[in-house]
Amino acid sequence: MNPDLLAIPGSAIRAIAALKQPGDIDLGLGEPTLPVDPAPFQAAVEWVARHGCPYTPNAGDPDLRALIAERCGHPGLDRPEQVCVTVGSQEALYLAIKTVCDAARDEVLVVSPSYPAYEKLCALEGVPVRRVVLPAATHFAPDAERVLAAVGPTTRLVVLASPANPTGRVWADEALKALAEGLLARGPARPWVVVDEVYRALCYVPPPEPLSRWYDRTLVVNSLSKSHALTGLRLGWLLAPAPVVEPAVKAHQFMVTAASTLSQRVALAVLGAPARLDPHRPHYEAVRGPMLERARQLGLQHVPPEGGFYMMVALPPHLAADSRAACLGLLEAHRVVTVPGVAFGAEGWLRLSWVAPPAVLAEGLGRLAAFCAPR
Repeated sequence: MNPDLLAIPGSAIRAIAALKQPGDIDLGLGEPTLPVDPAPFQAAVEWVARHGCPYTPNAGDPDLRALIAERCGHPGLDRPEQVCVTVGSQEALYLAIKTVCDAARDEVLVVSPSYPAYEKLCALEGVPVRRVVLPAATHFAPDAERVLAAVGPTTRLVVLASPANPTGRVWADEALKALAEGLLARGPARPWVVVDEVYRALCYVPPPEPLSRWYDRTLVVNSLSKSHALTGLRLGWLLAPAPVVEPAVKAHQFMVTAASTLSQRVALAVLGAPARLDPHRPHYEAVRGPMLERARQLGLQHVPPEGGFYMMVALPPHLAADSRAACLGLLEAHRVVTVPGVAFGAEGWLRLSWVAPPAVLAEGLGRLAAFCAPR
């Protein structure tokens, strides 16, 4: 057995989800529940009926790579040969870490609170990780100065998300420009930055310019999972300059050969129609306002999400010391599934997913407020 693999903890998010019983209110998993547009699947099946289901090139279908490069609109990362089509965004993250980092000499700096997989993917490669924690006092606001101060001599890769899971915060242009300027000042030893944009299509504030506009060592990962309720499609991509994408494709080839041909045909149909590019954002925008008003009326201290479909809720003092215990207590007493903030590096908070129907979400918030009430 591989001791490094065995030492990596399992998913706290999945562990809590496994405790859910029929009838519970699920505000835990980030699993979109909106209906899927069947037309791209029909187009994909029709293509397979005509052409079969062969391998695509390792890096992905050439037409899909071209569409991704065009639709993403990242300056300096806008050529098809800079795209590797992956099995979801998580493989893209893994490829970025595996390709850029040398475990014998490099470290990864993760901007936290953060998606737990970032650190676990590093652990799979034996790459040391440090966190730079955005403070709760600022509602986890992006802070370029704090990140720059944490970059060390062996920092090879900085990982950030915008919009962020779990906080819903978005890195605005000013913060991204300041980060780019500070990193460029480090000269040839400057690190790479991988930006997780899996929730970029679900922004409720003006979306920022891509970091690649100001910083040449930018990598980007994204997918159709969250924006189009296609988590099971397992279709994502990595955007990277040639020195990174070429070895990334090699690693991708060794691991999976290529992403699913059928999934790639679905993605071609989705990205090929502008009307399908952000079909679900209006729904989430409509849910967000009443949700925030409900949380305010209930006295729940929270971080208003600027993107994605998660909200951080602060636990009251009598519960804040152990968010996992609070999460389990809420589930046992009120049958509401959430995720403890400690799983993301934010002890004293719970993460709520607001993909449930609005009436169910409102009921869940009410039960959470009752649980948090002073004893």
